[in-house]
Amino acid sequence: MHEPIDPARLARLRTDLGRKGMDINQKLTDILAGKNVTLATLKMPHEQKPGEKPEEKLRRFLNQISRAQRRLGTPAWGLCVTCQAPLPDAVLDDTPWTEECNTCGRL
Repeated sequence: MHEPIDPARLARLRTDLGRKGMDINQKLTDILAGKNVTLATLKMPHEQKPGEKPEEKLRRFLNQISRAQRRLGTPAWGLCVTCQAPLPDAVLDDTPWTEECNTCGRL
């Protein structure tokens, strides 16, 4: 079982997830408005779906961020959603929307 998150770290992670969600939402809005948007700098999840449109990638990423926001502060936070192994703190600090460990394939 993962130890409780330090309140200062919890606040920072909530802020990071909120900012990333707003950034993704803005890019999605821009794409839907017909603007040219670059996704290369977003630190998107490594999972790729062949033929997926940019707006589909952004919606999937936004959903992943929302799931991370719901898990944050719960016993499920910091555990792989597939095997329940603890995720490295360094990974969670860099990409708090991470859902799976390296073994399960999407870290």
